[in-house]
Amino acid sequence: MNYSETRELHDLLFSFMDMFHEKFLYSFRKNNESKTGMKKNHVKIIMMLYRFKNLTSTEIAKMLYMEKGSVTTLIDQLTESGFVLRCDFANDRRKSLVTLTDSGKAQIEIVIANHIQSMHELFQNVDSDEMEQFADNLKNVVQFMNKL
Repeated sequence: MNYSETRELHDLLFSFMDMFHEKFLYSFRKNNESKTGMKKNHVKIIMMLYRFKNLTSTEIAKMLYMEKGSVTTLIDQLTESGFVLRCDFANDRRKSLVTLTDSGKAQIEIVIANHIQSMHELFQNVDSDEMEQFADNLKNVVQFMNKL
């Protein structure tokens, strides 16, 4: 791959990220805060735990590009809310795994339902063939990204 091709990929990726934030994440966050009262970083953490089942604080911090201390505070708040709990790591007492509680799972199901509603409204006037093509392209992107 030459420089100009790599540059085009760079520009496309950052354009996609900008539009994704504008078109999706902004409306998701607006709806979640008004309907669930949860802040965006709390939602991000419980969404990650929903996908990955359990993670260490360090793993969560890396995924969020945040300092571990900041993530610890967020996890403490989620623990107090009853959405997550810390479990001892099997062979290392210095580590703990963070996992969703049943209440946390129920909360993220509400968040996902809100996301789906926002998406439904956004895509309401999109042609069904375009929608199918978009979904296929997104599947290809996800499969490709998983290979990296």
